[in-house]
Amino acid sequence: MEKKTICVDFDGVIAQYDGFKGNDIFGDPIDGVQSAMEVLKKKGFTIIIFTTRTASSKLKKYLNDNHITYDYINENPDQPKGSNSGKPIADIYLDDRAICFKGNWKYALESIASFIPWNSQKIDEKKEFEKAFDNYKKMTKEYALCNS
Repeated sequence: MEKKTICVDFDGVIAQYDGFKGNDIFGDPIDGVQSAMEVLKKKGFTIIIFTTRTASSKLKKYLNDNHITYDYINENPDQPKGSNSGKPIADIYLDDRAICFKGNWKYALESIASFIPWNSQKIDEKKEFEKAFDNYKKMTKEYALCNS
């Protein structure tokens, strides 16, 4: 197997997250993260922790103390020189706040309009659905105007 690189988000994927509380304040590890990262490593992945946090000694200590396997934080030393504009090159990005673009902007706008992170509290699902649907209608109109 060709060696692959995966960027794994920290907050909401590796650690529980309910809002930023400080650069060195971390949530508990999400169940299964240690074994999942081990599987990725055994499958030959280079694992990059990709986060908006700085690569502090406390973040490294958290990862090591919780037995979370990784190779780098916020960098990919294997990518071509001069290509790092802040986003490490990777084959896969794993993030709790991402939508996979599938080559179709209409579908992307629908996904954006109805997006709710997995760990968000749903106070009133009907209200959330109505808000998402209204956003979808607005974005669809804007998309149609841009393509007319």
